[in-house]
Amino acid sequence: MQRRIFALITAAAAVVGAGTPAAADPKPDDAVEYRQGMMRGIGWNVSPMGAMVKGKIPFDRDKFAFFAGRAALLAPMALEGFTPNTADTQSEAKPELWRHLDDFKKRIKDLEEATAKLASVAKGGDEAAMKQQFGDTVKVCKGCHDEYQKKH
Repeated sequence: MQRRIFALITAAAAVVGAGTPAAADPKPDDAVEYRQGMMRGIGWNVSPMGAMVKGKIPFDRDKFAFFAGRAALLAPMALEGFTPNTADTQSEAKPELWRHLDDFKKRIKDLEEATAKLASVAKGGDEAAMKQQFGDTVKVCKGCHDEYQKKH
């Protein structure tokens, strides 16, 4: 799973970095796969932090900071996959997302800011502050998921 996420990120970075027409107008299925990969990547890193915060695994400041840093790197890439040509493509996005795209974009910007702050706080090593900012970050995630992601 981790290799697949890395491969998706690497491929996306190559396409975006090259400035190819594919980056400007991706096929709908490719855009959906990309954004789902970004979200899975964020979740891959948020999950162990959550386990630490909940006491399910020992709290490790260095690992927490590592995961927070990676989430902060991935968050700004997520919006790229929410292209208008994917509105009718089968995905986990609710139709409301497309009707309220400006709000959704603001929420993604909020996620970028929250994950960046989480990474910054985590570098400081204060466990209580890390846990507090993690909670604030997860609230941003949950609010957007509640509003714009289909329930499983």
